[in-house]
This record gives sequence, structure tokens and C-alpha cells, in this order.
Amino acid sequence: MKTKMREKQWAEKYPDIGTDPLPTEPYVSQERFALERDRIFRRCWINVGRIEEVPDIGDYFVRDIAVCGTSVLIIRGSDGVVRGFHNVCSHRSNTLVLDERGSCPGRINCHFHNWVYSDTGELVWVPDEENFFDLDKRDLGLTPVSTDIWEGFVFVHLDPEPPETLRDYLGGVADQLDGCPFGQMPLSQTYRVEERANWKVGLDAQNELYHFPFQHRHVAGDVFVTNDKQQSRYQDLRLYNYHSVWSCEYSETQKSTPLTSTLYKFDGVLRAFKIPQMIGGMDFFTVFPNFVILLYQLGTSTSYLTYHFWPLAVDRTIWEIRIHFREPLTVRERLRQEYFKCISRDTLQEDTAMHENVHMGLDSRAKSHLILQDSEIAIRHFHQVMEDRIGSARSG
Repeated sequence: MKTKMREKQWAEKYPDIGTDPLPTEPYVSQERFALERDRIFRRCWINVGRIEEVPDIGDYFVRDIAVCGTSVLIIRGSDGVVRGFHNVCSHRSNTLVLDERGSCPGRINCHFHNWVYSDTGELVWVPDEENFFDLDKRDLGLTPVSTDIWEGFVFVHLDPEPPETLRDYLGGVADQLDGCPFGQMPLSQTYRVEERANWKVGLDAQNELYHFPFQHRHVAGDVFVTNDKQQSRYQDLRLYNYHSVWSCEYSETQKSTPLTSTLYKFDGVLRAFKIPQMIGGMDFFTVFPNFVILLYQLGTSTSYLTYHFWPLAVDRTIWEIRIHFREPLTVRERLRQEYFKCISRDTLQEDTAMHENVHMGLDSRAKSHLILQDSEIAIRHFHQVMEDRIGSARSG
């Protein structure tokens, strides 16, 4: 299927974003990386997981935010409330919880000197307490991290007093996705890969469709609608305060194989699972700074993916991909999901190789600027937000 798409329509809709090339130095500069740590990651709401990861009292998970040298413990307390704490003992600053996830109903023990905390963060027992000087356990609980939840997504803010609520920060993303049935699509697969690339390289590469007919032509090249020049374009684009969403449509004429024809054949079970919050067949939400929500709707097959780009160094990133499906009702539906995971894995492997190649080129400093076209405006918007926030933090 081909569709008519106007040239340069997004620059016309959002003229304040501009059309100038972007400088390459922010991708490879150590000084810039330090600014991003202090003025972006320490001053924004950061998604660290989902509420389903802590379903019961005492359940916890740990999220290391390496760019900030911080480990965060998310735990459901005995009162049912989900809280975040710095994963640090009050005694000698030992890392408190070593496992990535688990359950400790009622108490958390430090493995160094066995100080004991409740699952709501209070210090409740100190071995040989009488040998300390003026020790008051009421003042020595775990250090809280500002934590809030939206539609099951758990966010933290490393500023003890965030300048805006999570709801205000999410803005148009929350307005668009309020009520979306994320909780009905449990986690099915997680991929993590350490890339030799700056975190913004990976995020930029995912934040456009321009590359799709070329880079992914063998794996999934004709899956989305193209124009009469075989180019993929946004169906819709919306820029919010810090965030963005673009959408595209699936092609009705994409090539099918005997395998896909069999997998997507009607299997006698039909259940409507439309997501009214969706704009197109696939919606790509970039939640500043490093979080992405992808919603897919293909017939009755619905899923969502999340991406996290976790900076480790100016040239090292953990790209974490989580794939969520509704529970399958039939064997064919389960096979469709497994097939989707395989195609996604192959596509993402192609992306990873390209991220590293792009960073190598940037690091050579052979080019001083990046040239972007109209269908890469979401990238331009992201970098404008970066500059605005770094600049406002500098002036503040």
C-alpha cells in the first residue's frame, strides 16, 4: 500500500524546532557526558520498572543507575505501599541488597554488620547497639528516593524535592495513554546488550522510520506503509513538553511467507483487544530522557515493548528491551508471540551493529554535524530538550 505524504510537513507544523544540522561533539565529549549526568539524569523522572515486579509485600527489585553512581531499591512494604530507597546501609554505606530482585517480607538485613531495616525503611535492630555513641535508630532509616507510579510504571527522581510532579513531567504522554491496559500484557521477554556507543546514538536510531526500508529490508522491510518512492514516513507526530510520539501504519500488501500465513490464520478464537489510546498501528513514545514505550496493534495481536538506554560511559550503553504480550489463548497465538520475539531480536541485532558503527564514525570526529531530514524531527526535538534543560540547569 502506498500513501500520499506531504514533503516537510512536520517542520511546517513545528517551526520552532528548526532545520539546522546537529553538532556531533555532544555524543563523544566527556565534559558533555558529565553535564548529562548532573543536569539530566539527576534532575528528571526516570522509569525503573513496573508495578508487576513487586506484586506482594516484601517483593523488591534493584535498579542500578550507573550514570549517577546510584543503586535504587524498590520495595512493597508491609503496608502495601511501593517505595524507593537508596540501596545503601546507614552504618558504613555498604550496598544493602545484592540480588537484582527477590522477596524479604518484614525485614532487610545488611550483610556486612547485620543492621536490620523494616520493609518500609525504618532501622529496627543494631547488633551491639549499646556500644555506639548517642545512636538513635529513628534517625537512621534508609534514605528515601522520590518515587511515583503512573499506569503501573515506577519512576524515581534523584532530587529529594522534585521541581514537578511525575504527572506534570509526563504531560501529553500521560494525557494520551491514561487508561492504557499495560497491566493486561505481562512481561514475556527481556533482552540486554552492552553497546560500544553513546546512549543518545541508540535512542536517535530508534526514534525515526527513515532507516527502516534499508537497514531492515531483509528482515521486515515492507511491514510499514511507504509512499510512492518506497519511503517510510510518520503517519502522525506529536511533540510534547519534553517527550514525543510518532505513529505509522502497517502495510496491507506486505509479503507473507508460508510460516506467517499459517501463524496469522484465524484459529477459531477471536477476542477484541483494541487499545483506544493508540494513534496508529504502531506508536513510538519517547519519554525523556532514556525511556521508550512502543505500542503495536496488528489485527487482534497486541503487544508493547519498552526500551531503556542506560549510560555507562560516554561510549558505553546498556540497551534493555522488554517485550510484553497478553496471555495467549491458543497455541497459534503463543507461536505468533514467539515469532514476533524472534523477528524483533533479529531486527534489534541489526540496530545494535549500526549503533556501534555510528558511534565509531562520531568518535573519529570526521564530521562536525549531523544532517537530518523532516522525518527525523523527533530526534531534533529530543536534542532541543536536552539543550534547554542543560542550559536552564546551568543558569539556575
